[in-house]
Amino acid sequence: MNRTEASDRSRSEGPLPKLLLLITVSSGMLDTVSFFDLGNVFVAAMTGNLVFLGIGMIGLGAFSPAALSLSSYAVGAICGGRLAFLKVTDRGLLLLLGTTAHAVVVMIAALLVTCYGMEEALVRNVVLVLLALSMGWQYSLVLRLKVPDLTTTVVTTTITRLFGQPSPYDTQRRRVLMIGSLLCGVLIAALLRRLFGPPAPLWAAGFILATCASLVYFALRRPDAREWR
Repeated sequence: MNRTEASDRSRSEGPLPKLLLLITVSSGMLDTVSFFDLGNVFVAAMTGNLVFLGIGMIGLGAFSPAALSLSSYAVGAICGGRLAFLKVTDRGLLLLLGTTAHAVVVMIAALLVTCYGMEEALVRNVVLVLLALSMGWQYSLVLRLKVPDLTTTVVTTTITRLFGQPSPYDTQRRRVLMIGSLLCGVLIAALLRRLFGPPAPLWAAGFILATCASLVYFALRRPDAREWR
């Protein structure tokens, strides 16, 4: 283990794990909306989209939605990982800026769906681009926070480690919470969609992200914030 890795592991995580679990809930909500209303694709689970892309390439399914989601996600990841806030080393500030931008994009998508519905292909494609772009942005920034086992989107590795890697109780508990948060987001979104239609889970996800950004802001103002930033 090099000095950088040792420093990362010894640094306090403060409120970051709880905030990332909150973001994970929103990820499950957005993937639920995209699967049901944007062409049976995901905006966070890119592994699934790669499968859909391959199926579409041989004519057994729709090719365009998966390709559009993958490419938009890639652009978001480039922006979040290679272009945005490169000089920001403060983890709290990075999460605040990134989550605020994510919330704004999701709320724009929710507004589009509220105003124009999901009937038009153009609206669906624009919403798909916005959501996939924002998820690529989010995940690339989350990786820069270096909080173990809390990716906010991908659970394949988390599930594998949960069952296949002996770990301390606190580590296993975090993995279970990560998986449960994603599932909770799916259940909430499905219920809201059934009761109020597609715009509802989008607005709810945007509200959760905005709440998370607000919590980060207030956490940064606490005297002990330097321990985890």
